[in-house]
Amino acid sequence: MRANACGSSPRRSYRGHGPLATRPADGDRGDAHRRGRVGVAGCLDFAAGEGPQGPAGTPETLSCPDESFVRLDQPFEGPVEETVVEAPSTTVELSAEGNAETYGQSLRLVLRNTGDGTATALGRHAYSLQRETGEGWLDVRGSTTGEPAALPRTEESFGPTDTYSWSLTLEEAAVAAAVPDRDLAVCPALGPGIHRFVYWGLVDAPPVGTEFELVG
Repeated sequence: MRANACGSSPRRSYRGHGPLATRPADGDRGDAHRRGRVGVAGCLDFAAGEGPQGPAGTPETLSCPDESFVRLDQPFEGPVEETVVEAPSTTVELSAEGNAETYGQSLRLVLRNTGDGTATALGRHAYSLQRETGEGWLDVRGSTTGEPAALPRTEESFGPTDTYSWSLTLEEAAVAAAVPDRDLAVCPALGPGIHRFVYWGLVDAPPVGTEFELVG
């Protein structure tokens, strides 16, 4: 059972084609080598170990009872490439550890420049975490301020062998707090079903993504 409601005080899957890179240490903050963050703020509060409390399967849409909640828009159009994308002068690959993830566990991903050229990227927070619904793919996150939120994006070089890595704990509070300096929340609660992670920050290149099933 939920502790607090939002606003109160065979499935298909994509797999990476290469091994998952080792995540950088906490102190590693190079220009293009970063690590995911986990925080403690979110839209919903649940007792530990209860499992996903949101809608199961493929809901018609994602509805939030908090009137101040404004869902993040999808900042890209067109199809999402399946793990490998051709940038103007190089190739970039997104790899994940698996295609089924348990609620409360970590979703680990690595975006790696596997080519010889340099791409331009918008930083490690230029991603969407979406749920499959009857209306299409919708981000599970949104602003709690009543106004739309823009995710951090800063152009930077993404050279050969450079990586971004993420370790996203699949709980509402951690997903919301993974982006710093933004008042984000997850609403409704995460539920068992098909989700996808999409990195859309490669300039002049299509977004690249991977699907996974969230299970209890």
